Amino acid sequence: MYDVMSPHAVDFIDDGEILATLRYADENKNNAALVESIIEKAGACKGLSHREALVLLDCTLPEQNEKILSLAMEIKQ
Repeated sequence: MYDVMSPHAVDFIDDGEILATLRYADENKNNAALVESIIEKAGACKGLSHREALVLLDCTLPEQNEKILSLAMEIKQ
């Protein structure tokens, strides 16, 4: 069973979860509404799930990518 909080690698490194996450990001990389909501969550410094982070990394929307870059620079500062 997938358990991100487990101290045991076999509990949180799961092939099925990895493949599902890759599929989810691929299906949502152009979903502007979802990307915007993830950017807002990141801006509030609430923490992102691995799926949310991958959606941002895979995003191909130029306007949202500019927002992601700007926010990343702001958070870094």
